[in-house]
Amino acid sequence: MVLVYVGAVFKNIEIAMAKATYIAIAAITIDGKIAKGPKHFSDWTSPEDKKFMRALLNKCDVVIVGNNTYKTAIKPLSKKNCIVLSRSENQTNQKNRIYVNPDKTDLRKFIGGRGYKKIAILGGAQTYTYCLEHSMMDELYLTIEPIVFGRGIDLFASKNYLYSKLQLISTKKLNNQGSLLLYYKAIDKT
Repeated sequence: MVLVYVGAVFKNIEIAMAKATYIAIAAITIDGKIAKGPKHFSDWTSPEDKKFMRALLNKCDVVIVGNNTYKTAIKPLSKKNCIVLSRSENQTNQKNRIYVNPDKTDLRKFIGGRGYKKIAILGGAQTYTYCLEHSMMDELYLTIEPIVFGRGIDLFASKNYLYSKLQLISTKKLNNQGSLLLYYKAIDKT
């Protein structure tokens, strides 16, 4: 509520605050892996996926990314505003990135206090899981690449039982090799 002086009286006026939108962007193999291991760079994704991801990131105000993922993709992410989740640091500012310990900070309030409206979530598995567990995943763009790793890091990695419902909004074939882009929106949990 904001007090506004109108004529000779003050009136309470509600100003609608635009809700932040959290958009997860991920690429997985056919067997559901996002990487072979913690330091595996995502050079295995198709050029079409990379083009889509860059275009979407350019529309976002900030990127939430895990510390390991940031280290493996430091060059492409260095020009973006990033919130790097790290359990070893808390609210450390460095250039266009802020290190935040999600165990010591209410990430939703932290983001809201900075006025970000479009927030990209770029992984890794612990970051995707944290955002899902804390209802910070409104949309998910998931590229499925026609590759099999056999073992590696799953998209979500939780010690707890996760339950969340998403609705498929659209599908798009990205190339002749069969890379598919799926677009989901979160729906209420039941």
